Amino acid sequence: MLEAIHQVLAPYVGRLMARTAASAHCRDLGIDSAVMNQPQIESLLGRLGLGLIIFLGKEKSSMVVESMRRAIDSLGAAL
Repeated sequence: MLEAIHQVLAPYVGRLMARTAASAHCRDLGIDSAVMNQPQIESLLGRLGLGLIIFLGKEKSSMVVESMRRAIDSLGAAL
């Protein structure tokens, strides 16, 4: 799931920042990134969205968070 998040975030904040931010928020939230449930995913996306506001503004951040959500949802269909 983190890889899907990284792929969506990278064009906006760069590959390194996308990986670092997602991993740091997982660590801060006590989330095992290999095994995330829906509430944990929502917490992670919420945190990432708040950080994105600084870079992208509120509207664009909401759009990016929704894109991350769709990317994660599509993984469920592929599994």
